[in-house]
Formats: sequence, C-alpha cells, structure tokens
Amino acid sequence: MVNKVRVMESVSDIDWSTWTPTESSALLFVIRGGQILLIRKKRGLGAGKINGPGGRLDPGETPLQAAVRETREEVGVAALGVREWGELRFQFTDGYKLLCHVFAADGCEGEAIETDEALPLWTSLHEIPYDEMWADDRLWLPLMLAGRRFSLVSIFDGDRLVDVKIDAHDPADSLFRYLKELGIETETVAHPPVFTVEAAKAHRVNHDGLHVKNLFLRNKKGAMWLVSVQEDRVIDLRGLGERLGAGNLSFCSAERLRKHLGVQPGSVTPLAILHDRDHQVKVAIDASLVGNHGHKVLCHPMTNDRTTAIRDEDLIRFLVSTGHQPVVLNF
Repeated sequence: MVNKVRVMESVSDIDWSTWTPTESSALLFVIRGGQILLIRKKRGLGAGKINGPGGRLDPGETPLQAAVRETREEVGVAALGVREWGELRFQFTDGYKLLCHVFAADGCEGEAIETDEALPLWTSLHEIPYDEMWADDRLWLPLMLAGRRFSLVSIFDGDRLVDVKIDAHDPADSLFRYLKELGIETETVAHPPVFTVEAAKAHRVNHDGLHVKNLFLRNKKGAMWLVSVQEDRVIDLRGLGERLGAGNLSFCSAERLRKHLGVQPGSVTPLAILHDRDHQVKVAIDASLVGNHGHKVLCHPMTNDRTTAIRDEDLIRFLVSTGHQPVVLNF
C-alpha cells in the first residue's frame, strides 16, 4: 500500500517554481480534415481512458522526439508539422509528479493501426469524448484547438481532479489594443471552438449581423488572397480567381497561414490581416458585408472560440489602416 504525502487540496499549497517532476512525458494530437487522432489507452497510467498518443521521455530524448516516437509506436503513423502548444504539471497525492508537454500536428503519413498499447480513434473535432478522458482535458484541449498556448498545474488523487489552475495566452490581445487605438468598438462573446459554418451555427450566439466565412488562397505564383464572404455563399474558386485576376486559386497550407496571418486553421478572419505587416496578402470582401449599411459583421478575433461583432464601416476602416485596401466583390 502506498502511503500518501501531506494533504494537498489546493494548487496554491505547492511551490511550482521549485517543483521537480518524477518523470516527463509528451502527448501529440494529429489534426486533419476536421478530425483529431485520439487513442483508447490499453495499459499504464490512464489505461482505459481516451487521450492522445504519447508517453514517457527516454533518456536523452527531447519532448518533441518523444511525442513523434510514441505516436509512431502506439498507432503507426508519422506526424507532420508538429509544434508544442502547452505544458501540464500533475501532482498526485501519493507523491508522484508528472510533467507533460502537449503537441499538435497538421497531419500524418501512414494509416493508424491498433497496437498492444492503444486503439486509434479518429474523432470529429466537435465530438471529442471528454467524459472518457482525464478530467483536466476538457479545460486545456479546447484552448489548443482554438490556437491558444497554455500551461496547467493540477492535483490528482488517483484519477480524481482535486484542484487545477490554468493560464492561457490570448492571441487577440494585440488586435483588441489596436482596435481601441482606432476608436473602434466591438462586442465579443465566447463559445466552444468551431471549425465549420455548420458547427458555428450550432453554437450561434445572440448577435445581430452578418456572419462570414473566410478563405486564405494562393495562385501558382504564390500571390495570396484573404477573401471574406457571407457564410452561406457558395464559392467557385475558378470563377473567383478570374474575377480577381489571380488565375487558378487553391487553399494555402496551414504553415503559410500561420506565417502570414498568424492564426490557426479554423480561425481565419479578416481581422488577421493585422499580422500581414509586409503586405504580401491582398484582401477581397463580399459587397453584401460592407458598403456603409450600418450593420455588424461577425467574425473570429484570431481564435475560433469567440465571435466578434464589428460595424461594417469600422471593418473597412480597420483594413485600410493596416495598409490593405480591399477589393469589393459584388456576387
């Protein structure tokens, strides 16, 4: 029988600045095509629960190397476009201490297979089974999916969450400061992360105005366009390319999206043009969204877990202030 250490009921009881883990580990979530690769863990800590592929670091191994290796060993795929999003510190009441680095990938090579360690589960981003996961997962996984970096400290008694504290970076801080400097007033409401128009409608908040969908596109020469249209507008890329004089258009990669607009897939927004400081991206906007009609345009403020309402004339003023005179398209 394991003897418990002194009673710990609050994360504030622990000096996290001197806290040293018993072991370090890594988790990796592959995200592609509106799905996330989860596993049903077969053995070890958390056996029977659903989580992402991952495990302990081998001696001399970096967290990134461990995340990629464990994913390959547990489900047989090679993760692509991997980046770290957060750090989890778990203090268990029996004295065990675990540090976990959380990674996400843009895709993978190979087909996920069942192994003696895990059963792979490709799951819709809107149907993540939090009730079958560790209790803290529902707190930080939506932050990662929305494009927010985070850190979490927690106390667990077995698999029971005793206490937790989480901190998260807000990618929209600089945007809201900039809008305030321009004297532009907005209204923002929170909701679960959404990745499609259909999901956004399911979590619709009480905003009067026009909701948008956004396309980040490029042509064969690498010229890029950020196009914002009414959410139900059907877009023919060939016809759109002709109207813009851009030729054949295709969707930009997630890597290009992050580099030029500073947002994650699923969080594309006309407000992200603030990050295009070297003016490599051109902007096009649906005429029905603007034109000094006095209505509000509804879009994400850098992350897809919120919706911001901005007056149409203020949206144009914002775009122009960043050096991006939009092309207005009348559909």
